[in-house]
Amino acid sequence: MIRQFKYRDIIWIDATSPSKEELATLSSDFNIHSLVENELAEPSKRSHLDTYDNYLYLVLHFPACRFCIGNKKTEGAGIEEVDFIVGKKFIITIHYEPVQALEEFGQIFEANLQSVDDKKIHAGYLLFEILIKMYRSLDTSLTFLGEELKKAEENIFAGKEKEMVFVISDLNRELLDCTWSIQPHEEVLHSLEVSGGNLLGNDFAFYLKRITNIERRIFATLSNLQEMFKELRITNDSMLSIKTNEIMKVLTIMAFTTFPLTVFTSMFGMNTVYNPILGRPYDFWIIVVIMLSAVASMFIFFRYKRWF
Repeated sequence: MIRQFKYRDIIWIDATSPSKEELATLSSDFNIHSLVENELAEPSKRSHLDTYDNYLYLVLHFPACRFCIGNKKTEGAGIEEVDFIVGKKFIITIHYEPVQALEEFGQIFEANLQSVDDKKIHAGYLLFEILIKMYRSLDTSLTFLGEELKKAEENIFAGKEKEMVFVISDLNRELLDCTWSIQPHEEVLHSLEVSGGNLLGNDFAFYLKRITNIERRIFATLSNLQEMFKELRITNDSMLSIKTNEIMKVLTIMAFTTFPLTVFTSMFGMNTVYNPILGRPYDFWIIVVIMLSAVASMFIFFRYKRWF
């Protein structure tokens, strides 16, 4: 699907999973190099920036927060790729799945450009507004993940360590996707500052630096969440280990207590000529008293050793 927006003499083309024919048309209309056209046919493996004479080709990966949409079990990587082709009077965004931030921005993009000086307007300002929207959406997702970490912490100390194992696993998956996708951004955005300034003018450098600063802040937030997650996982593992050890200790005491009694009672089941106690008056109660005394002695010993 291809959507087209226009503000004065600036054109924005937003394409979702374009066909080869649609890519060929876009390449012809905007004089896009065949190398770029071929790369647009399928997702890229990494974020990068390529500079051409009349435009920039920018590829960025953004995490798609599954926790935020309540779809934690989605298969595959939770990562969205957005390709940008930026000229002075046009910008093309291509993605392979619907991107909510772009959908929302398409409804308000004209208003976002009203504050820009008409004498300096070019497609770079539209790129700036789109990236700001994308990073703010990402900031919201990280805030949501932080809240989920706080809920997991409360549940861990409420005695729900076992249930939190799966929640922590899902959170780890989200944070790994965020790290994988965001980590290369800083280097790419630094290159964009240089190439964007050459193509779109030195006056635009301030906007590009602002994008880089926002990315740095978001990556710092992500790093803090990762540190919180590591501490939370260590705490949950420790509490699970303690609870498991307590269970094993109880089971061991039970086994140690019942085994001698089993041996003791088995002795009276042997087919021998002479069995002590058996056949005497009150033989059953004598055996019961002996067994209870043995159990009491073992529990007193365990208590003395502080094993429970």
